[in-house]
Amino acid sequence: MAVVKRVLLIGVGAAIGWYGHSKLSKGRDEAALRAEEALRTSLSPENIGRSIGEGAASILVESTKGFLTTVREQIPALNRNQPAPPVVENLDEVQPLRVEVTEVTSERGA
Repeated sequence: MAVVKRVLLIGVGAAIGWYGHSKLSKGRDEAALRAEEALRTSLSPENIGRSIGEGAASILVESTKGFLTTVREQIPALNRNQPAPPVVENLDEVQPLRVEVTEVTSERGA
């Protein structure tokens, strides 16, 4: 009776081991196929080109935002946080600019 019990336990253990192995290897095979597909699509020329284009576009957008921020800080009329300059309604009240004009001569050797 003890021998039969051991044979049955070994048989049941082997059956459970085989069943678990078949399920695990099936999942492992599916994971390997998904990984291979992901690698294949990530290395395709279309995806590489798209990634490079998206990267270049984001760099352009960020540099443009930085440039416009700098321009707005340096030119108060473009700054949205500061009030707009006053509008003159009566042009008789406007004083002309006083400037000094100097002549500039070019001294180039011929």
